Amino acid sequence: MPSASFSSSRSYVRRSRRKGGHRIPLPSRTQSTEPCESVPCPNNVPGSAMAATAACAGPSGSGGGGGSPPVPAAAAASTPGHHSPYDLRRKSPPAYHEPGPSGSGACSLPARKRPRTSLSQGVDVSNVSQYLQYELPDEVLLCILSHLTERDLCRVAQVCKRFNTITNDTELWKSLYQSVFEYDTPLMHPAPCQFEFVSTEDCEADNPWKESFRQLYYGIHVRPNYRPKNQSGRMKHFNTIRSALEYIEERSGACSCGAGSTCSCRRPPPPCPALVFLHAGLYQEELAVDSDVQLIGCASGNVAESVILEREAESTLTFAEGATRAYAGHMTLKFSPDATSTMQHHKHYCLEVSDNCSPTVDHCVIRSASVVGAAVCVSGAGANPVIKHCDISDCENVGLYVTDYAQGAYQDNEISRNALAGIWVKNFANPIMRRNHIHHGRDVGIFTFENGLGYFEANDIHNNRIAGFEVKAGANPTVVHCEIHHGQTGGIYVHESGLGQFIDNKIHSNNFAGVWITSNSNPTIRRNEIYNGHQGGVYIFGEGRGLIEHNNIYGNALAGIQIRTNSDPIVRHNKIHHGQHGGIYVHEKGQGLIEENEVKYYIK
Repeated sequence: MPSASFSSSRSYVRRSRRKGGHRIPLPSRTQSTEPCESVPCPNNVPGSAMAATAACAGPSGSGGGGGSPPVPAAAAASTPGHHSPYDLRRKSPPAYHEPGPSGSGACSLPARKRPRTSLSQGVDVSNVSQYLQYELPDEVLLCILSHLTERDLCRVAQVCKRFNTITNDTELWKSLYQSVFEYDTPLMHPAPCQFEFVSTEDCEADNPWKESFRQLYYGIHVRPNYRPKNQSGRMKHFNTIRSALEYIEERSGACSCGAGSTCSCRRPPPPCPALVFLHAGLYQEELAVDSDVQLIGCASGNVAESVILEREAESTLTFAEGATRAYAGHMTLKFSPDATSTMQHHKHYCLEVSDNCSPTVDHCVIRSASVVGAAVCVSGAGANPVIKHCDISDCENVGLYVTDYAQGAYQDNEISRNALAGIWVKNFANPIMRRNHIHHGRDVGIFTFENGLGYFEANDIHNNRIAGFEVKAGANPTVVHCEIHHGQTGGIYVHESGLGQFIDNKIHSNNFAGVWITSNSNPTIRRNEIYNGHQGGVYIFGEGRGLIEHNNIYGNALAGIQIRTNSDPIVRHNKIHHGQHGGIYVHEKGQGLIEENEVKYYIK
């Protein structure tokens, strides 16, 4: 790379280090070499370094003759009236010199102004540009670019092909991405209320970190006590969730340029619904959402465990009418009421979804310490949420409560170890529940009662203290392709005029009968596998009824089907085999229509 050259009219001679390491100025070629008037220079060494030094420094000791030995450089530098080479860089020489101790005047050369060169005078600009653009090593350029913001990187990418390639470096965008969003894996946001972590190997984008940055860029951040290095033109940051929501409300309907509703620039409005990132921390704010806003946890490692919303009074997170495309994901919701408080908490929840709203709740951890009510409550006509991939466990009450004509889709959730039922469905509520894992509850797994409805598909229900699935008081659920097993009592319990459709399920290894039907209940049990029960397969008693058809009932400890005490079911087209205590057992005024069943290979 060409460099600026500087010329000087003064030269230097370096003396031996044994005699001092200071530089000694020589007379300029443009000036007279005559010695100073007060001290004659020796004639035998005219113009030499020693002579110039002796002449300028003056006599040494008591001998003042011209033949006196020269003063060493160190002594010369400390002699009053002498100026060090640093004086050469001054713009103007001193006005006069103080006489030395011997009364003789000191000798000095006038300081000269060093010539300056500008870039246009001494450097070829085109060569510098070529070097920066084509010859600067990639490692150096990447180090420089790592200090830029995302907007600056996009501008630099437009300079040339090489800059475009380097600014799309994966590691460069990964570092920038994690400084803003903190995620360990790129989070893709292909559509409203849809978020998915995708590994860099499985992502179709050339640069997954940059693509994720592009999709999430319009969001604002709640990051307590955080000050970004460069706020200009970047995402907004707030200390509280409430202040972020107030900002969104103020901006609703405004132009994206920030000029308000009177702006005429015709820029497109900001993406809707608004996106708010909640960074790691404990938030104890009262939070009620009645608009389209997306709330998502933002942290490294396990995101949901790092972002916690907790309340001691009132519900932790409430979605109200108007939240039709709202979202809450990747966070922990806790309701921890004060044990000494006299406030009633039977209507306070970790998560509450009320009338006429349809939010999405995704990948949340939900915990409630209240001994009444439920951890999650969905109630009211028009309540239609999507709750998926959530962990509703270790609650001191009901896990999920759906009531009062509410609907919704509930899928791939972990519901376990709750003090009461894992799920309650009541009062004409009609949810769709798929692929949930409901286990080790201290009560029933799923309880539908008082005209509760619902469609339950492919759920795994096991190891609950009471029945895996209970139907009571006019409830009429549809249960298909579920596995109900290892219950501490029965598998399915239908009583007090309960109804229901149980089709293509696997019901096995329960301590009591696989299916209980009693007290004027009338369910349909069709095409189920009912096997390996510690008692009977299907037990109908106490004026129970029902349609029992096309089931495969085998390997149970007692009778495959037992009918007693004025019960009157329809039993047909079943295979009943390999039981340890008979096929069909009717006694104690039991009756019913029993036809075209295949009964064989029973022991007794």
